[in-house]
Amino acid sequence: MPGYALAYGIFMLYLHRACRLFSDGLPYQTQGRLKNSIPPGQISLSDYRMNTQKLIGYALGPLGSAAASAIALPLISWYFSAEDIGRIVLLQTVAGMVLLVMGLGLDQAYIREYHAAENKPALFKNIFILPLALIIAACVALFFKLELPAQWILNLSAPSLGQLCIIFIFTTFITRYLSAILRMQERAYAFSLSQLIPKILILLLILLYIFFNLPKTTFNLILAYALAQVLTVAVLALQTRSEVCQAMRSSMSLPLMRETLRYGLPLALGGLAYWGLSSIDRFLLKQLADLSELGVYSMAVSFGAVALIFQSIFSTIWAPMVFKWVKEGVNLNKISGIVDVMLALCVAILCLIGLFSPLVPLLLPEKYAPVQFILLSSILFPLLYTLTEVTSIGINVSKRTWLITVFSLLALLCNLGLLYLLIPKLGARGAAMATAVSFWLFFVMKTEASLRLWQPLPRLKVYGTTFACLAVCLAYTYAGNRDNYFAFAAVWLITLIWLCLQHKQVLHRVFTTLSGRLKQR
Repeated sequence: MPGYALAYGIFMLYLHRACRLFSDGLPYQTQGRLKNSIPPGQISLSDYRMNTQKLIGYALGPLGSAAASAIALPLISWYFSAEDIGRIVLLQTVAGMVLLVMGLGLDQAYIREYHAAENKPALFKNIFILPLALIIAACVALFFKLELPAQWILNLSAPSLGQLCIIFIFTTFITRYLSAILRMQERAYAFSLSQLIPKILILLLILLYIFFNLPKTTFNLILAYALAQVLTVAVLALQTRSEVCQAMRSSMSLPLMRETLRYGLPLALGGLAYWGLSSIDRFLLKQLADLSELGVYSMAVSFGAVALIFQSIFSTIWAPMVFKWVKEGVNLNKISGIVDVMLALCVAILCLIGLFSPLVPLLLPEKYAPVQFILLSSILFPLLYTLTEVTSIGINVSKRTWLITVFSLLALLCNLGLLYLLIPKLGARGAAMATAVSFWLFFVMKTEASLRLWQPLPRLKVYGTTFACLAVCLAYTYAGNRDNYFAFAAVWLITLIWLCLQHKQVLHRVFTTLSGRLKQR
């Protein structure tokens, strides 16, 4: 889609600026060999290139996944029913919940403690063994009642579907922990490959279904997703076999386990509340509307999830980087600049997607026409979450992670109220609007707490800009149609021009750098 292509271009431009901001934290990595040759606050060209290459490496997975999804989603919409699309989204949603409940937040504890841990294999073993035991026990119990997961998740009573659901959830769980090893070792290209593989495999399997004219059944759709996850685990196991073997030979440590649980459990509870905030709309649409309406909403959310590429790239680098900065005592005044970059990026993405939203119905069957207007509010969710990664990092740094649980629960309560109010009247549009408002409130609460606990940021600019984005997204979702599209398009176009004027120096430097590199090649 042209909108996503342009959004990608804007993202890469600002990625270069973010590279410079991130790179300012590199002197502590190379302090010993650079302190006598480079003035304070500056870095060598080789270090900058290394950091840029790393960012690009991390970007390849999400970008490739987005490209594969952009192709696969329209194919699935034409080949399978809206009800089946709703079912696969529910399965993915439940898998996320299981990961939170069974994981106990220990994957986040691994990220938090990795750089401080002297014995990293032992750290992995201590955070992995307990969640693994829990998920295995749950899977074994469900194998004696295979129709239960199919009934609960898919509204279908078929043991074969229940078996596929269990396989999908278990392999998703394993993927999360094995990919964390690659992430923390900064093996950017390997980590990206772990994200890209399942998307490519799903696309290939769907193409095979179409080529061989296989039945358009729920079983075949879920089979494709389950097989993709199984193969992903196999690849990750090969990539991390050395680290996993070392971890298994390491000894258990009850004090270490208690320490990681103390950090992880509040995050798990907060994550569960956040899961409710971001996922309860699917279940209420199923209850208050029907699976067909859920399918339309799920398609909009799936297209909107392309924005998760930006969140995924940034979050993969941001959390380990900022904890490293804190540990080494690096000057953290660069965070305000990173906030400005991400804020501008999010606004630009919303404007571009809004401008090109009329192209979405051309890719999908007629029954998905409302996706054009639901899309913008759906994209707002991951963009606000990306901003929250920066603006609320002080909560994690100060280890007040219980606040995340409180804010998630408050936002969830708000979302529940709005969903019950809007879904009966507006269906999928109402679900998108309710979740957008709740995410903005979540963003504000986390940001404000972080500012009070750690260091200040420009409140007025952050809150004012995000509220304006929210207002436009809600208006387009509620009242958008083909007749008034051009009024919205004018707002988005003017905003893009203003952004370009505000950041013209950065854009000029980036274009100059890129053109110079292209000429060298």
